[in-house]
Formats: sequence, structure tokens, C-alpha cells
Amino acid sequence: MNTVDKKIFVITALLCLICQFGSAQNHTLRQTGVKGESADEQQLTLSRPAAEVDILSAEVKPALVYGKNRELLQPVILQAVNRGNPQTIDILVGGVKSKQVRLDAGANVIEIGVPEVKTEADYTLALSAGGKIIGETVVKAFPVKLRTVYLLQHTHTDIGYTKPQTEILAEHLRYIDYAIEYCELTDDYPDDAKFRWTCEAAWAVKEYIANRPKEQVDKFVRRVKEGRIEVAAMFFNMSEIVDENSFKTFFEPLRTFKALGIPVKTAIQNDVNGIAWCLADYLPDLGVRYFSMGENGHRALIPFDRPTLYKWESPSGKRLYSYRSDHYMTANFWGIDRVDDIEQLAPGLFNYLREITEKGYPFDAVGVQYSGYFTDNSPPSVHECDLIRRWNEKYAVPRLKSALFHEFQDDVTSRYDDRLPVIRAAYPDWWTDGFGSAARETAAARRTHADMITVQGLLSIAVMKGVPLPAHTRDRIRHIHENLLFYDEHTYGAAESITDPMCDNSQVQWAEKASYAWEALKNAQIMYETAAGLLQTFIPRGQRPAVAFFNTLNWARSGTVELYIDHEIIPTGKAFKIVDAAGNALKTQYLRTRSEGSYYAVRVENIPPMGYVSCDIIVEEGAAEDVPAAKIEDYTVENDFFKIVFDPDKGDIKSLFDKELQLEMTDAASPWQMGAFVYETLGNRQQMEHHTLTDYERNGLAHVRITAGNDGPVYQSILIHGESACCHDGFGVNIEVRLFHHEKRIEWHYAVKKTPVTDPDGIYVAFPFRLEGARLRFDVQGGVVSPGENQIEGTASDWNTVQNFVAARNDRAQFVVGSSLAPLFQMGGICTGQYQRKKTYEYPHVYSWVTNNYWTTNFRASQEGELRWSYYLTSSDDVSDRFATRFGWASRVPVYARVAPSGKENRLPASFGAFTFSHDNFLMTSATPALNDGYVLINVRELDGTPSRLQILGSDGLPLEFALVNAVEETLQTGLREVAFAPYENKFIRLKAGRKSRQRRN
Repeated sequence: MNTVDKKIFVITALLCLICQFGSAQNHTLRQTGVKGESADEQQLTLSRPAAEVDILSAEVKPALVYGKNRELLQPVILQAVNRGNPQTIDILVGGVKSKQVRLDAGANVIEIGVPEVKTEADYTLALSAGGKIIGETVVKAFPVKLRTVYLLQHTHTDIGYTKPQTEILAEHLRYIDYAIEYCELTDDYPDDAKFRWTCEAAWAVKEYIANRPKEQVDKFVRRVKEGRIEVAAMFFNMSEIVDENSFKTFFEPLRTFKALGIPVKTAIQNDVNGIAWCLADYLPDLGVRYFSMGENGHRALIPFDRPTLYKWESPSGKRLYSYRSDHYMTANFWGIDRVDDIEQLAPGLFNYLREITEKGYPFDAVGVQYSGYFTDNSPPSVHECDLIRRWNEKYAVPRLKSALFHEFQDDVTSRYDDRLPVIRAAYPDWWTDGFGSAARETAAARRTHADMITVQGLLSIAVMKGVPLPAHTRDRIRHIHENLLFYDEHTYGAAESITDPMCDNSQVQWAEKASYAWEALKNAQIMYETAAGLLQTFIPRGQRPAVAFFNTLNWARSGTVELYIDHEIIPTGKAFKIVDAAGNALKTQYLRTRSEGSYYAVRVENIPPMGYVSCDIIVEEGAAEDVPAAKIEDYTVENDFFKIVFDPDKGDIKSLFDKELQLEMTDAASPWQMGAFVYETLGNRQQMEHHTLTDYERNGLAHVRITAGNDGPVYQSILIHGESACCHDGFGVNIEVRLFHHEKRIEWHYAVKKTPVTDPDGIYVAFPFRLEGARLRFDVQGGVVSPGENQIEGTASDWNTVQNFVAARNDRAQFVVGSSLAPLFQMGGICTGQYQRKKTYEYPHVYSWVTNNYWTTNFRASQEGELRWSYYLTSSDDVSDRFATRFGWASRVPVYARVAPSGKENRLPASFGAFTFSHDNFLMTSATPALNDGYVLINVRELDGTPSRLQILGSDGLPLEFALVNAVEETLQTGLREVAFAPYENKFIRLKAGRKSRQRRN
């Protein structure tokens, strides 16, 4: 009985005595201790009748203990008040004497046993003195269902929450040393009580192997192989900001583990409330069978109403046995790390078992996580092993078992496989809203993710051309992706980041966290030069300067490229043109200048997949023509595709009409119109802790000015300036709307200079689409999600992390919008604070959530300075995922342009494509140099949901030979020239450069 229960019991007993004593005898009421604990003694002078006993309560525990003859009994806790003198009594169960006990005067707690029941049954319990019944009650016994509690000790990896990031690694390496010692200390314990511990994050194990002597690593490996330590598959606990390309680095430690003979069966995501859907595709091919999710319900809903085992399917139907456990420190809530007496552990444990049983938990075993101490980044502890041993000496059921994660799942899935539900749905994360607290760094990470798709693609083109890569190229790629992973990882900063944002710990931790984004960005930009250095010898050269445009996606691309050209090549103000090999001049439009060069928007057509086109730069006589102003009348601007009407008071678009589709795209009934800038402030940040948002104020722009921008050969633009309370005076909010002439595309470019505000505030941009019967879809890692439809109930519904696009779609048309830099979107309106378990919405309205600081811990308290971000939008009667995917990926992944001065003529071809796909319904999410020289690793996903066969055609149009591998390049199948894809399936494919891999068609 815990302290609170004891106090309630004593008070109840006192009240009972006061009410019932009638005679004038003196009586001393004594509260007796439980199991030898100290007792509080209180005296009352009361009148009392003859000795009587009242049974206040009787409860059957959900457990079994051993009787005198090792029979199994269900323990019953009796709480009784003796209003007479101390006496010895018999306890009868169903009229049969069970036990003789001493009944002290006052309050008594008595434990007895009743025979185990297989079905629900009532037992009559009676207290007998001198052959006379002095108290009686009936208890209801239920079959004891939960017979084994697998206690899963781990250290939760929170990189920077409790201490600065630089200190965390040393602690985690030391914890592995502790774990090895604790295994040795408990080698002679009963098996269930032996120390077992799981390394939650592969990152720490990777570093341990690299930073410990061989003999210590050997000890570690031996303990893993004997089943005392488990190594999990995930680098650490990840957000959904990370893209598919980085997951190759994410899983890279598994290659080292397998080389050492370390089995990896389980992937673990703790604390976070979501997970990338593509992992359900990647993990099975890596030999990972199980996935465990220990969620933290802070500012989030949790899927399912109880611990749940299920088969989680990827979009293509690959399966992981998955377990949504309760909180990753559930047993710590019982006090497992603090109590010394098993009876102190019992209330929390039994209450938990009773609770999940009442909720319908269907199995006889449950997995429960805990840490050695009740804190993140906790060292392991052997204390719990002694507690488990003492528990199992008394209790036959539930048996406590010190276990590894895979042991629990091995047991339950082997016995209940046919009872596990199958769920093919995404698991969006609630906590990614915190990335809006660092919009600048998040944008830098997003830009670098996209740049690395291009950089690694450029290097792959070089490999396919037979060019040797410089030494350490793969290490540099890995270094960039590791930095991106450390930024995208779920922990942003100190525990006190909001309550004390200016303290040293908050400042240091954020500086270290932000450094990962900037380190990745810096190195990615240098990698462009590595790739360009390998490829520039293939650019045609001659008497004229040249520019080559590189496409690293798997379809021919046309679009607008921002191109910088030195004034050495095009003198300031001189007329020029860029001409392709057929003599066609590309559309170019001056953007801006600096002292040594100028920027231009260039419209490029049909760059081959995984290839390039080269054009000549011709400097002409005379000066460049001035770019005329855009034509805007009555706040209206149009081209062949769209007609736009601006609201002169609000600065948004009140009408966006699609001329091809003959559709109005803007919902006039929406409180905020297309492109509207919305500034939100909250009355208090605690309301979101309670899953609501009612105390807020939202305002649009004030003092709006709309003016004509430029109308050049590529696009025309409209400039909007307004004022907002979130911005520095004099700068305000600046918006440029670009309407393109040669493609169906609109862009919005925003710039603000935000003031530092620690009170909760946020910025939204509105896209309230009008499309009858439309549903929304957005892309995530590994697939496309329809909000509220193919997402697990209880996962993020107020906001979502979008990789490349959001689409509003019916059977006639779709509107597609996305952002290269701002990943958070809300579907159906401004949804903050709704916390719907199953997402519903009435209208296909979409809101970009650019910034916020609404958290109470971990994330940034404020952000300030100039912030820039943009959006791209199109519309079409093609309502496929393929169309939306290609538009989103082509908008976000940059075309790389390389300018070369005039030089010696080399008569090289003006275009090249390394390879292409035999069908259009495939997306290559990345291409990168493989581990072995002369090979390229590509990641391919089917888009249309149709069974398909893929051939990869080389530059000569003939099929290439390839191998199927997994994310760490372990070979699954070789010698292929064609492979079947299930609908939406993802595969890793390794290609060999050179003609030997080709075969002519029969």
C-alpha cells in the first residue's frame, strides 16, 4: 500500500470508529505498519461496545503467489478495523480455514491467498473468532491474464536535452562500459533477473567500436551475442524532416555491426510521436524484423488506447512487427529505479496491468520500458535486477523478466501472429512543429538535403563516365549526411530553453545544434566544386564561353534556373544570349548584380535524365535592354495560364483563375485569401499543453502597397509590401509574386526581418483552394499521405511535415503547392490546437506554418533577423501522384549550372544522359557513388500504384545490368536486366559503369 492509500485507510478507519463507538470505555486506536514498516500511533478516548470487526475493503491482486505446497494462489488484500482488543482470528475462504492471523486494535492490512480461478468467480471471505463470524465480505476474482512483464531497460538518447551535445557522446560510451560490467556482476543471478540492456541508438555503438580497444569491443560483442545486450538499428530518434537520401548514412553502422557478428533485429524510436514511412520499406531488407515505438504524449496524441502489437506495412506491403509500447519510461513511473521493497513496486505495476487489461490488452505478456534512473540520457543500473529477483521469489505471476526488446516480440509474435492486425498507413510526427522555432536553420538543412541529391547525382554521372573519384569522397558525403542527421534528430536544445532561454546551457546547446546545419551546408557547397571539377572536362569548349546545365533526376527536365555569370564573361550591361546546340536562344532575364558578376533567370528545355546539355554564351554588341515593368491594371495581372486579381487592402490574391481548366482556384469564403501573410500571437503557451488553442489573435498585413515588378522573357512579377507587428519597422513584409510565361507556374517569395519575441507567436501563409469534392494529399519519405485516410489514427493531424508537395485533387483537376525551405503545412485550415484523433476537414485549404515558438521546452524561445522563404504552385487536369511528385521534386531539387570561359575547342557532344528508365512511373529518390569504385547506387520507388517492370537504359539506349541491394549495399540479387516492382515499392539498385554491363536487345 502506498503512502496516500495508507492515509486514506487510516482516516476511513477513524471515521468508522467515531461513528460506531457507543459505550464509555477507553480505547486506544493504533495504526499498524505494513510489512514491518514504522507505524504512526494515535490515541482517542471513546466509548465502545463489545468487540467488533469491520472489513473496509478486500481486493484480489492480478497476480499469483506460491502457497505452502507450491500451489498457485491469488493474493487478496484485506483492510479491516478492529474496534476491540487485540485478538487472534481465523480467516475463512468459502467456509474453509485459510489462515490464522493476529488482529491488532485499530487498522489492519492482511494478505491472504485464494485458489487461482480460470473463469470469473466470487469468494466469500470471513473473519472468525472463537467459532463466531465477526466479519464477512465477498470478493470477485478474475483469471490472471498478464503472466509475464518483459522489463526492457535502455538509455534514452536525447542529444543535448540534459547536457550540451558535446558531453552526451562521452556519457553514452561510458554507459556501454557500465553495461558490460553489470552483465558480469549478475552472471550468477537467476536468468530472469540477469542484467539486460538495449542500446537504443546505433550512433553510440558505432562510436564505441571506433573509440575502445579491441579487447573491450570483443567483450561488448560477446555480451551482445549471448543475449545480454541488444543493439538497435536506428542511428537515433529521428524527426520527419530528414529526407530519403540521408537514410543510407542513417543505417550505415549496420554494415559494421554485421561484420562483427552483431545481430540487429529491432529498430527503436522513443520519445518522438511519429516515424518516416519509408522505414517500413527499408528495414525488412536490412534483416530488421521488429519496430518499437515508446511515445511521449507531451503536446501530442498517442495512437491506440493501449499498448498495441501490429504488422506495420509500407505503401508496397513490406511488413515490420511493430509495438506501440507506452511511455519509454513507464516502469520508472512505478518507481522501479527508486524503491527497495517489492511491495512498494506492486501498486504501480498492478495498477498498470489492471488498466491495460480493462482497455482490452489481448496478450498474456507485455513489454515495458524503463531507464536505470528516471531521466533522459540515464546511465544503466543493476538495482532493478535485485528487485526483479526478489519479486519472482514471491510472485509466480506476473513474472518479471529482465529482457531485450526482441525477446518480447519473439515471444508474442510467435504465439499470436494470426491475431495481429495489419496496418498499411503513415505515422506522421506531432513534434516536428518545433522545427518552426528555427526557420533559418531548418531552411538551411532543407536546402542542403536538396543540394546533396544534386551533388551525389553529379558524382554518379562522373562514375558512369568512368571517372575515378578523389580519395575520401564517400567519407565527405557521409560527413555531410551525419551533420544533417544531427540537425534533423528530435532533440533541439536544453530542457530550460523556454523557461530560461538566455542561460548558458540554453545558449550553448542551441549553438551546437545549429552548427550541424551550417556545417552540412558549407561542406555541400564545396562538394559542388568536387563534382564540377570531375565533369567540366566533358563540357564542350571553344571560342565562346559555355554553360552546362545538369539534371540529376530520372526524367528530362525543363524549367527555370538561377544562373550566376562573372562580369569577366558577360561585361556589365552588355547584351548577350545563351544558345543551345541547335542555335535556339534560351529565355534569360536579369535578376540582380554584385561587383564581380550578375544573376539571371534562364529557361532551359529538355535536359536529359541523369545528364546535361551545354550551351554557348554569345556576348553581343550594344547594351542589354532594360527589363520592362509588369503590366498590372486594376490590381490584375495575367498570362496564357492564369489571371490573378490582388486585394489592394490586404495584399493577398482574391482571385486566381486557371484559364486552361476554367476554374477559380481561390475560395472567396475563406477568412484568408491566397498567399495571405498571417501573424498569430497566443495569450498563453500552456493552452497547447492541454490540447487546445482558444486564446489567440491573428492579423494580416497593414498599410499595403502593391506595385509592378519586372516583365521579362521568363516571368513577370508583382511586388507587395505590408507591415506586421512581427517585423522591424522600415522593412516590413515583402512579397514577390512571379507569374511564368513558358510554364504553368506561380511562385511566391517572402522576406521579413523578424523581431526577437519570447512570447508565443507564429507566421502562416494561406493557400485556401477552391475545388469541389477535392481531397488533400502530401508526400512524405516513402510515399503519399491522404490526411485522415492512410495515416494511423492519433498521429499528427494539426500539422504535417511535407517533403515536396501538397495537392488538392478531385477527379477533374489538381492544384499542387510546395516549399523548398518551409516544411510545415496544416491541412484544411489553421488547425493548431484541434488535436483530432482522426483528421477531418471540410475544405481543401492549405496553410504553410512558417515559424512558431509554441513549445514549453527543448525548442527555441525566439528567432530574429531576416528570414526568406518561397512557394511554387501549379495546376493540371492530370490528377496522378506522378504529376504532383515530378512537379514537387523538380521544383525543390536544383538544376546545377556550370559556366566555363572560352578555351581550346574540344568538339565534345553538347548533351549526355547516363541512364534513363524504361517507364515513367518510377521516381529515383537519389543516385550516389556506391561503396565500390565504378558502381552507382540508386534508390527507386514506383509512383502510380501499379505492378511494373523496370529496365534501366544506358546512354546508348541498351539495358544495363544491375544488382538489387539493401540500404547498406548488401547484395540481395545479382545479374538482373529487369526487375518487377510491386505497387509503390522501393528498391535499392547498384549499377556498374562501362559497356560490359550492357546487352543488346534480341
